[in-house]
Amino acid sequence: MTSVNSTGFYKAVKSRRYAYDSEQVARLLVQVDEGRVDALAQALSAYIRANLPATINRRSGLGDYRTNPYVLVASATLMGLSDPKKFADFLFNNKLYMGLETSFGKSIEAVVGQYPVSGAKWQDPPEKVAESAALAGLSQEEKARRRTVSVWREVDKSCVAGNRRYLVGVKSGPNDINDTQVEAMKEAIANHHAAWMQETRRNHPSVTELDIVLGITYGTDSTTNNKENQILVKLLEHGFEEEDRERKPGVLIESQAKRVRVYRRVGQEFWSFIGNPANPANSAFVYLEVLLALARALSQGMKTGSLEESVNRKIVQLTQSLQKLMLPPQSLPDWIRNSFSTDELFWLTTAMTAFFDEGI
Repeated sequence: MTSVNSTGFYKAVKSRRYAYDSEQVARLLVQVDEGRVDALAQALSAYIRANLPATINRRSGLGDYRTNPYVLVASATLMGLSDPKKFADFLFNNKLYMGLETSFGKSIEAVVGQYPVSGAKWQDPPEKVAESAALAGLSQEEKARRRTVSVWREVDKSCVAGNRRYLVGVKSGPNDINDTQVEAMKEAIANHHAAWMQETRRNHPSVTELDIVLGITYGTDSTTNNKENQILVKLLEHGFEEEDRERKPGVLIESQAKRVRVYRRVGQEFWSFIGNPANPANSAFVYLEVLLALARALSQGMKTGSLEESVNRKIVQLTQSLQKLMLPPQSLPDWIRNSFSTDELFWLTTAMTAFFDEGI
């Protein structure tokens, strides 16, 4: 395999900086379409009504709130979480945040389907839908084996505009790609881009070019964990080259036919791309439409259910469970009883929940 000089690649793709400018935001808000915001808000509101209560209620016992016991003890010490009620609040809010992050990540994919602003909308690739349907009826173990040879697994949405097809893999945030995913996504693009193009030409004879986009829904070029850039650099060893570092930093092109491109889009640029993949500059306002729709949807969704009551009930359950965990002092060896404070023993018993399935 030929070595490729990628020196300076990271610096080039991370060079752009975003500075908040209220006047610029105001100019973009003028371009926001109220009807689109309402449609997005209704879709998100329906999703929130269906999924937010489920996110809160699906955990029943203390075992469902288990977390890293070592970080838990450190956090409890630093935050002074010696009271069961405070500890319950901490556990609940920590898991609620993570649950909402996952849930809203999925809802954002539904939002993508409302765009582009004009023309054919983003959709699940038909090839991926067919591939998934072929797994119906198989056992979980067999599905896992078959997924290792999946061709379309890493592609989330597809759109055709003019003579170009766009395939995008959507990640919720700037730290959502890990090392394992880097390798999986690199392998998928390196091994399957030709098949993606072949299937595209078969189903869309007018399409002559294919863009493969790594999309991150918030953040900026300089705030990602760099994993999406690692994918691009690794592809330089697998048949891709930089198209033009000066004018198109971070854009790779297939070295032979030069019909397949790979690049990333982060935050504002991601939503501009979703709004108009052929000409993102004309859709710089789309991220504001999404945020406005989310704010309206949350307002509508929160009025339809007694979420506060559900939250309070869960925290009371957690508090009671934590209190029941306390070890009777007389059951402890003298050296532990004399050396560890009540708070420290409380943190000990709470951390132990990570090691049990039942009785917690």
